Amino acid sequence: MRFTSTKNLSRAGTGVLLIGALSFAGTAHAELSFHIGAFSDYLDDGESASNNNAVVQGGIDYSHDSGFHFGTGLSTLGDGDGQEVELYLGYGIVVGEFDFDVGYAYSYYPSLDDEDVGEIYGEVAYGPVFFGIDYTIHADDNGGDSGDITYRLGAEYEIIQTISLNGEIGYADPDASDEHSVTFWQLGLTKATDIGAFSLTYGSTDESGSQDLFVVGYSIRFAD
Repeated sequence: MRFTSTKNLSRAGTGVLLIGALSFAGTAHAELSFHIGAFSDYLDDGESASNNNAVVQGGIDYSHDSGFHFGTGLSTLGDGDGQEVELYLGYGIVVGEFDFDVGYAYSYYPSLDDEDVGEIYGEVAYGPVFFGIDYTIHADDNGGDSGDITYRLGAEYEIIQTISLNGEIGYADPDASDEHSVTFWQLGLTKATDIGAFSLTYGSTDESGSQDLFVVGYSIRFAD
């Protein structure tokens, strides 16, 4: 998934899709997995995508030993905005110690008008460090602009057994001349347990008046 409590997810994570896709690329068998979680906010590139409302998120991911992977995810948004639904398709390969992943992700909002967006994404990971690029190829009037580019650099490191530190810094470069570029960052801790993962994430941006967001969450994943 590209999102759990964060998107780009990954996008977490990629919204997590990107990180999840890279882990799929390194496996040698097909896998179907399901995940669901609850979070105090929806952190998207350092900003709240749910108007500071708590959200429930879940999804299904499938990866094949050929390197192809696809999936779907859903997040509530709060304030009568309905849900965000994301579909993605990607291909990952391992070359030496590097993991490469490319794909397409499409997000749409059934309760909103002019808010869907389609992106091509690419990512390379070396050990715990990853670098990714998202390029918008389609966006409705209020969902951004075609040609928007976002760059990401992040890492995840296990401090002690079952406790991991993760972080990401990014730069969003809008195509529209009347919009300003934005630098964003996110930093989090995750505690893995036998009954799921507990997380605490901080995020913000360099925009004037930007909120400092602290998100707590719980998620669980099931795999075949």
